[in-house]
Amino acid sequence: MKRERLVVLLGILVALVFFYLGLNAWIKNKEEKITPPPVVIQPKPQPTAPPTPPSEPAQPPAEEKPKEEEKKAKKVEEKPKEEKRKEEVKRPEKENLKQKTYLVQVGAFSKAENAQKALKKAKDLGYKGSIVEEDGLYKVRLKITTADIRKDVSRLKGQFGSVIIKQ
Repeated sequence: MKRERLVVLLGILVALVFFYLGLNAWIKNKEEKITPPPVVIQPKPQPTAPPTPPSEPAQPPAEEKPKEEEKKAKKVEEKPKEEKRKEEVKRPEKENLKQKTYLVQVGAFSKAENAQKALKKAKDLGYKGSIVEEDGLYKVRLKITTADIRKDVSRLKGQFGSVIIKQ
């Protein structure tokens, strides 16, 4: 009986020691993760002095004229390089704006008259479309060429309620 108590107490002691060590490790880890926000240093405004007109000598020395011409020539050479860089930056944007053609169904009607009304409504919105008879229904399908189909779909959903993209 005494031995059993001793084993139980020893087990409880070991459990408390492990709990204590785990709790300390957790608190230490938590304190390390908390970091103060970075200090933001705001630039001080530079005092502005009134602009002084540049004083130009009556005749610049003969040596400075060729330097000025070289600078102008370098600027002329750099302009095409800058334009090429700008074009390279613009190309990915143009690729993202490639237009695709989608076939969008805005309604399926059992009566041809209702399909005609829906088609007229779509044409009034500026879309081109047709009516296809399929499975005993008159389906109104629009052919949309756009770079962002989401805009057109949301616009059509507002007018027709449901929209199905076929392609």
